[in-house]
Amino acid sequence: MVRAGVADAARVNARWCDTVCRTGIFTARVWKSASRTPPLYPDAVTLTPDATVREVLDGIDTSPGCAVKDSFGCLDLAREGFEVLFEATWIARTAHVPLEPGWARVDDQFDDPSVAVWSNGVAGVTANRDGGFAGLSNLYTHGDLDEAWRGATSAVAASFPGLPITGYERGEDLDAALRNGYTALGPLRVWLK
Repeated sequence: MVRAGVADAARVNARWCDTVCRTGIFTARVWKSASRTPPLYPDAVTLTPDATVREVLDGIDTSPGCAVKDSFGCLDLAREGFEVLFEATWIARTAHVPLEPGWARVDDQFDDPSVAVWSNGVAGVTANRDGGFAGLSNLYTHGDLDEAWRGATSAVAASFPGLPITGYERGEDLDAALRNGYTALGPLRVWLK
């Protein structure tokens, strides 16, 4: 059950990377980009736990700066010259909540019905959809973290009503997500060369 949830979360996240980068391809086990992705985006994302190192690295620019999101935390890329940049946890939540006061969609560069960007002036979030799942990413706040999580969750739920919400977090953001109704699904690693 946890692995299935991780696979769904990884696919939604890879769809977001594909939307931003516009250079990727999906295979059965990996999303990857032949050209270097923008800063803070991976060059490859594993979609299944049985993706091999070769499947992940073949066809991407593996020069210094290359990043790989190991969605199941099971690859060993150290022999290929990579180091673990950080570890995080996939999360999910079903949310049937009203939109928090003050949150509104903002204009953005995405002319895509599967993407919505929201803000309340203090916090913001990006929502995206892939199949029957919604993704929550790029959450930021200049205020209370728990308030930001409640508002961001309500914004993603308003974007894609009835869909389970997925994402990943670490540190205090993970703690806040768990306090606000999210469930931990499993680990992930981001590798950097």
